[in-house]
Amino acid sequence: MCPRVTQNYKKELRQRILRAAYSEFCRKGYDKTNLDDVAESLGIARGTIYLYFRSKREILNAISTASLARLSRILKGHDWTRGDIASTTRAFYRETKVGLPKGSEKMDIEMMAESTRNPSLKKHRLAESRRMQQIIVDFIESQFGEQISQKEIEIKEIVIGAIALYYGMEMLRLQGYTNQEIEDSWARTLALIISGTTRTNKRKV
Repeated sequence: MCPRVTQNYKKELRQRILRAAYSEFCRKGYDKTNLDDVAESLGIARGTIYLYFRSKREILNAISTASLARLSRILKGHDWTRGDIASTTRAFYRETKVGLPKGSEKMDIEMMAESTRNPSLKKHRLAESRRMQQIIVDFIESQFGEQISQKEIEIKEIVIGAIALYYGMEMLRLQGYTNQEIEDSWARTLALIISGTTRTNKRKV
């Protein structure tokens, strides 16, 4: 008699598949990774993966959804309206890096390059960026709504710049800039943006 597969087991296996796929994407690149690589790393049959995901793209979509939910949690885990803004932005940046597989920055850059040749991947990346943008816009409005409403500021445009800054920092890291240089530049630049966008000018930058 076959043992009963519980919902908890299914949920845990699904998460294991996502973590393994993410690690393989980081190690080999999204384009060069196939589901055999993921199955082998977990010691399961390829067919088992299809019980949870229909394709590699569906796995990527699930990873994106989880990553955006994580971003939202990290944003909400900090009080951006008190204390030293530069310290808050630095702590936020560090937390976004905790627990990521080795090579995650390289994967992001490689996927950007690959999306220039792959229309489907380009569409996915744009949709992911749009969702990220909206998550950040909604958070900023919830934190600084009153200050922002009194200024002629287009928050969506500023958020696009912040996202570009974040990924630009990843490119500089790959080129050899140190973690300290990256963190210092990120913290101070984003603090200036926030201070200029809201009425937090008196805080230390």
